[in-house]
This record gives sequence, C-alpha cells and structure tokens, in this order.
Amino acid sequence: MALHGISSGKFDIKSPAEKFFISFTEDINSTFDIISKEKITESVGWDLRTVTLSMSGNLISDSYKTFKATITVTPKEDEPDGGQVVWTVEFEKTRHDIEDPVWIIDILINYLKETDENLNNL
Repeated sequence: MALHGISSGKFDIKSPAEKFFISFTEDINSTFDIISKEKITESVGWDLRTVTLSMSGNLISDSYKTFKATITVTPKEDEPDGGQVVWTVEFEKTRHDIEDPVWIIDILINYLKETDENLNNL
C-alpha cells in the first residue's frame, strides 16, 4: 500500500449553493469535534465557495502524517436552486499497514448529504 493517497468525488445537492455553503462552514467544527475531538484548521474561500480542512490530533496523528479535505460548492447554472459538491481528500499514512481513511471520508460525505437534506426540510 502506498503511504500517500487521494480520494475524490462529487454529488448534486438540491439546496441553493450559497445557502448550503454558509450552513456547512458555520457547523463544521462542532460536527467533527463531536466525532473525534480532533483539531480542525480551516481555510474558507468565500468567492469560490471552497473550504479546506486539515485535521490533526491523537486519532489522526497516530495513523496519518497529513489529512486534508477540500470541499467546493458550485451552483447549477440553469437553476436557482441546487448545485454540486466536489470533495477531495489527501492523506499521508505514518506506516504501510495503516488502512486508507475511508471511515473519515464516509463521515464527511454523510454529513454533507445530511446538511443538504436538512436545508431542504426547512
């Protein structure tokens, strides 16, 4: 297994991109704090609706030298509501026997999809 890895994907959202992005950025630290008590540093690019999260802490640093997720939200051009979320996760493991961080990626994707679902139920 390689020490360095990248995972990425995209999915459509029903919420307006701006509304989704604001909700996501306001809530991200409390969500991941509940999950693992990890430290999250973030960089927010409001103009392009991009957030970069770097996680560190005992759970992360025991297995990964780096763990960085970038999320970009773009509106649909022909519709007032809806958009697309593109996510990329880059990581570097501390050892070859460490599994890829699929569980953390799954939590992130589920959180993003739940955010969209909650915004549509308001």
